Amino acid sequence: MGKYARRYWKDIVFFMVTGVFTTLLSLGSSVASKYLIDAVTQYRYRQLLFMGSLIVIAGLTRIGLNAVWSRISMKINLKVNNEMLSDIYNDILSTDWEAMNRFHTGDLLNRVNGDIMTVSSSILNWMPSVIIKFVHFTGSFFILLYYDWIMGLIALLSAPVTVGLSRVFLRRMRDFNKKMREMSSKRMGFTQESFQNIMSIKAFHLNNLFSNRLDRVQQEYVDMSLDYNKFSILTSSIMSVVGLIVSCSCMGWGVYRLWTGYITYGTMTLFLQMSSTLSSDFSALVKSVPSAIAAATSAGRIMEITDLPKEDNGNMEVIQKIKEQAGCGLKIEMKEVMFCYREEKEVFHECNFTAKSGEIVALIGESGVGKTTMMRLLLGMIQTDGGSAVIQDWKGEEEALGAGTRQFFSYVPQENTIFSGTIADNLRMVALEATDEELMEALKVACAYEFVQQLPEGIYSTVGEKGLGLSQGQAQRLAIARAVLKKAPVILLDEATSALDMDTEKRVLENLMCAVKNGICIITTHRPAVLQICNKVYRIEHAKVNEIDYSTTTFKNFSEDVFPEESETV
Repeated sequence: MGKYARRYWKDIVFFMVTGVFTTLLSLGSSVASKYLIDAVTQYRYRQLLFMGSLIVIAGLTRIGLNAVWSRISMKINLKVNNEMLSDIYNDILSTDWEAMNRFHTGDLLNRVNGDIMTVSSSILNWMPSVIIKFVHFTGSFFILLYYDWIMGLIALLSAPVTVGLSRVFLRRMRDFNKKMREMSSKRMGFTQESFQNIMSIKAFHLNNLFSNRLDRVQQEYVDMSLDYNKFSILTSSIMSVVGLIVSCSCMGWGVYRLWTGYITYGTMTLFLQMSSTLSSDFSALVKSVPSAIAAATSAGRIMEITDLPKEDNGNMEVIQKIKEQAGCGLKIEMKEVMFCYREEKEVFHECNFTAKSGEIVALIGESGVGKTTMMRLLLGMIQTDGGSAVIQDWKGEEEALGAGTRQFFSYVPQENTIFSGTIADNLRMVALEATDEELMEALKVACAYEFVQQLPEGIYSTVGEKGLGLSQGQAQRLAIARAVLKKAPVILLDEATSALDMDTEKRVLENLMCAVKNGICIITTHRPAVLQICNKVYRIEHAKVNEIDYSTTTFKNFSEDVFPEESETV
């Protein structure tokens, strides 16, 4: 919050100066109203005209300043919110993948939207608001002291009670804000996850189950809100009673002074106005603290994300050298690699793996043995717990796999990764300057050209979220075309051809190696037939990665050994 406050300090000062000036006009109008009433009761026409004109001019000036203030405030609030959202969004994108996975996506959405909105509005408005209220409070108090010091002291009677109650109130407010933000994240996470899996919910006829679950989540939120509301009503009622006592005391004292002839009707009106203002300003100052606590709670939730470890981009000078030599050939090598997910069982133990330019390398094994984990290691999403994993050029220059080496890879996962928009938009996100002809060539490599051409608008046809309107096989081929368009020297296919028939799958893989000349293709698969065109096959089993020599083994016997669950089909 301090960082952004310093960035926009000129705007904050502008709002404070404008607000203070408007406050002084308001106080001046209140004093002028006293003399206006006195002029009426004493038939002073010149004074009546002057004070009336003064009040009208001050009122119109306040209206104009408030309009300008509101307009500029809205513009700057939007600017601060957008800038903060952009900063936090980019920060999240550069955060370590494994650390980020500890947060539910719904919780992240709530922090990025709700918490940022709370903090951004507080940065610009909270400090000016406190200063303005303080000036109004101080001005009202000194006006009362000037005309009657006893009235000023009576008007402050509510201060000790307000301060005492606020200490209890603030403690509860701090806890409440934290719990409410967490509950809000829980609700958003539940709905986001439900919509993400709505097809499964419908397929299993789980509408009632998830409706009941939402009701329970909602009820938790309602119970918490009502509990706080009960406490807030009690506190507010006590403060209202105190305020009523103070108002009656001020009224009584004013009537007494008016009865004895010590003050005029105008002064009496000023007393009542200032005493009410004094009490409300003090309450507003006290209530500004909970607003600060709410903003600080949201800021803390944002910092939980921004303080997560960032990805290491490695030695960019070495990476640039490897990039310049990539056309002459690359090698990916893992030696004695160790890895496990936090406190879970070991995934890899002293594993070795090598892939060179011009090779198609297969990773096989039962589900859950670590094939996707291997892909994450190659992409630098996760780091080894021991051993080394590097990319190397033909001169021997090497760099550890990480965020910086990710530029050498094109990745196609098994799940649908098509974004809403046109097919051209989806392809061009990896090559913004690509021509339509280049898009067509990439589609041909992925065996997607024919079905795209049959769409009403070809590559400019629109698809929905997660490729809505496309079959799973079509979505996979578009994802492969996108990977081809990137023209990276290494292509990773994580069960990326699982939705294709065997003939299409074989053609796609053969096209890939022709398109990515001297490139590397690493594929995870459960299909024995794919292995026929692979140069190497590594089997992952019992935390080990072993290369299998199948050149002298019949394909049928080999598939029975590697894919026992598919041997009968083979």
